[in-house]
Amino acid sequence: MKNIFKFVYLLVALFAISSCEDGTENSMYEGEPTSFFLDKFAVAKGPGVGYKDFDIKIGTMSPLSSPAEFSITRISGDAVLGTDYEILNGGKVQIAAGSNLGIIKLRVYGANLSQTVAKTLVFDLISPSVRKADYNTTISLSLIFGCDSALEGTYQYSTVNAFAPGLPDVPGPLTGTVVFSKVGDGLYQISDSSFGAFAQFSGYQPTSTGVRIEDLCGKLTFKTANQYGDTFAISNIAVAGNKLTFKWTTSYGEYGTTTLTKSNGNWPALY
Repeated sequence: MKNIFKFVYLLVALFAISSCEDGTENSMYEGEPTSFFLDKFAVAKGPGVGYKDFDIKIGTMSPLSSPAEFSITRISGDAVLGTDYEILNGGKVQIAAGSNLGIIKLRVYGANLSQTVAKTLVFDLISPSVRKADYNTTISLSLIFGCDSALEGTYQYSTVNAFAPGLPDVPGPLTGTVVFSKVGDGLYQISDSSFGAFAQFSGYQPTSTGVRIEDLCGKLTFKTANQYGDTFAISNIAVAGNKLTFKWTTSYGEYGTTTLTKSNGNWPALY
């Protein structure tokens, strides 16, 4: 029975720092159109097979009155040119008159990159005609092996064979909807990680909250504890078209088997 929480959690307010992502807000500035990197730090991923292109964005504090050339030059880092990355178009871009955004593409190869230890690249910004700003004059990139994840969404669940220690079994099926909300790269908050089971267990809160699921290149792992301080594990994962089935088990001893159904296509390969 879980009438009393095993842990009391403090709520921490998260403050978002707004930043201009596309340079358009800078168009209100009427001074000299100094140049800068829109990102001072960034992560660039490369897949196991092939490559993925990363946009290095260059902005100016106001739209240019005439076209200007910009380029990047490497100043440090341990990533290997030709093996880990390539710089397309010679690392150059022209920003047109009336615009204040340019993009140089970095091609990243993941075959020799690690998921956990990044290789680094630091680039300087050069222009023969536009002075650099006093900030973001370099960009520091971390190159890692990684894959895109797109599990955010609302899914129909069906849970069977739900169990909690000391309580009657719940054969199910228990049905409803669950929401995966993206909170990070490949990381999603789950609105109810019991997928309907806790609502059937006497003395429990109706949902299991606080648990996240990570998609690391198709490998699924539950992260963080729920409101009771219990962690979750996932096993017996199977994908069949738009249905994803798995067994979840908690450190307290609850478990169940859940199938999630997508309404807008099939699940990717997951394990």
